Amino acid sequence: MTIRTGFDMYLAPPSEPAFTAMANMMRRAVTALRWAGEPLGDWHVGQVCGITLATEPEARFHYLSTPCLDEDGVPPGHYNSLIITPRDGGLAAVSDFDPARHLAAINEPGSFSGALTFIDHMRRNTGHGLSDPVRSGGHLDSVAMVAEGAVQLAAIDRASFRLAGAANPDAAAAVKVIDETKFYPAPALVADGALPETAVAPLRGALAAFRADPAWEALHAILGWRECRQLDRGSYDVMASVDREPSPSVQGTPQGAQALPRSLGAPS
Repeated sequence: MTIRTGFDMYLAPPSEPAFTAMANMMRRAVTALRWAGEPLGDWHVGQVCGITLATEPEARFHYLSTPCLDEDGVPPGHYNSLIITPRDGGLAAVSDFDPARHLAAINEPGSFSGALTFIDHMRRNTGHGLSDPVRSGGHLDSVAMVAEGAVQLAAIDRASFRLAGAANPDAAAAVKVIDETKFYPAPALVADGALPETAVAPLRGALAAFRADPAWEALHAILGWRECRQLDRGSYDVMASVDREPSPSVQGTPQGAQALPRSLGAPS
């Protein structure tokens, strides 16, 4: 039995020990099934962006639960992106963004929180999208680019913005939030669909028990995770309707991309 985990979406030095503890906890939960006689082969467990749940075949994943953010005004199990600009010399509003004069950063062309909802928000609120975005490779890299003034706008999901404050506080302090996107179901904790259905309840139970682990307190402090809650899996379907028009030309190359393993889906 080969056990692979994918918790790279919010992985950085401050959060790595907590995600290692979560991965080990989930390994133990499935290994216990093996000793109970369940027929288990190679499997994966981790976190995927909601658009992956919305667009992949349902049998691809067992949905386990969704982290909830401990922030006022954020619906349980949901998230959105904060649109940031340089604190010094940045834009006052997204309506001030001029594609002819300004640059914006996205993490990856297929990123939901770092590209798709960002482009959708700009189209709905300014009448134009992002004609020639710079590709940073990850939310933390986008924060750094905005902080340096290399670009004037980027969209950073709420948990990643908190992570930036722990991983690169100088960069986080050098940007300001001027807008935010709509809310959608947050990245989900999932198990490989190849696991038997009997694995779902033990894994959910292990996640519930992990709430009492000291490592969870680190996730709360670094990412703002308050608890995990089971949403209606169908609530993720709305994410597939966000405009997925192919991105225009994308400048640059990824810098330290935080994509999940291909076995678990695309970056959020």
